Amino acid sequence: MGINGSSLMTNAMTDVEKDLLYSRHHISRELFRGNFSSPVQDVLNTGWRARVLHVNTTLGTWLAEMSADFPGCTYIGVNPTIPSPLHENGRPFDVEFVEAKIHDGLPYNDNTFDFIFMRFCAWDFTENEWEKVVIRELVRCLKPGGWIEFMDFDMNFQNQGPTSIKMLNCIYDLQHMKNRIRRLTDIWEEFLMTTNQIQHVRNRSEYLPIGRHGGKLGDAASQFFHDFIIYHLPRYARNMGIRTRDIPNIANTYCEEANTCRTMAPLVRVFGQKKS
Repeated sequence: MGINGSSLMTNAMTDVEKDLLYSRHHISRELFRGNFSSPVQDVLNTGWRARVLHVNTTLGTWLAEMSADFPGCTYIGVNPTIPSPLHENGRPFDVEFVEAKIHDGLPYNDNTFDFIFMRFCAWDFTENEWEKVVIRELVRCLKPGGWIEFMDFDMNFQNQGPTSIKMLNCIYDLQHMKNRIRRLTDIWEEFLMTTNQIQHVRNRSEYLPIGRHGGKLGDAASQFFHDFIIYHLPRYARNMGIRTRDIPNIANTYCEEANTCRTMAPLVRVFGQKKS
């Protein structure tokens, strides 16, 4: 899901956090059968002429896979503080990482990138920040004819069990009070179009099965949500009226209910093209 832990905003990322990020990446890629939905294959196949920006990159996995699938392009990942593990383990020659805060403005000229991708950070910004800061800054950096794409989980899970309903409603209420944000597809589509610079705005949703009814992908999703709950739910425990020592049982119950109810988690991509 698009909730980031506090330690993700420091250089001390735990192994558990890394595993969750890796799992989330691989699950979303398999669900959509690819790392993006924008029609940019032809541009990426041009090699050195194409420039790709991944905003709020963490592990660098998306960039590394894009580099392998479409070699020769220029790939840049920006993040306020986190050095990617690719710095330590070796990175593709066409991938680089830059520390930058989008609130301060990205260190790039207007019309620089052919493709801009941003995911799993919907709750990191208020609606006002999305409209007035984030989308405006990304559109500024996007070339005419280039594509911009966002991706995150929608909170409108299908076929939920009682544990899921209680947990998601509480998290949504808390995040809504904090960030004052509506449904993802609504704000992304609306704010892209209100720039008057983006056309062909589309959204694509895929439903992730949680549990055995989804085969291997469903099993992977079940494990991801189990570990996600154990790691992230403690911060909401007081507001939900639960004890932290009960969270492992809650995670187990959630997965059992998801399997029985055949729960589906929606992942959404919204993308559009800058006018020429």
